[in-house]
Amino acid sequence: SYIGETNRHFSTRVREHLATDQASPIFKHLNSNHRCKSMASSQCFEIIDYAETPFLLKIKEALHILWDKPVLNQQVEHVNLELFL
Repeated sequence: SYIGETNRHFSTRVREHLATDQASPIFKHLNSNHRCKSMASSQCFEIIDYAETPFLLKIKEALHILWDKPVLNQQVEHVNLELFL
């Protein structure tokens, strides 16, 4: 499984993951695993949350990754946030 955020149209991003975005962890996994690729379709994707701002979207993505621990997620970049108390 994989959790990722996007501000693009859902169907566009799904097509990219399945066919054209060579940097996508999903694309890489599918092209290295024939069994998964043969079963992959747009039905394998879903929207699990939404946010009204890019900042909130990043927060929600991080929380869902923390909670669900998806196999294909590898955080390469982190946004350092300071808490003001």
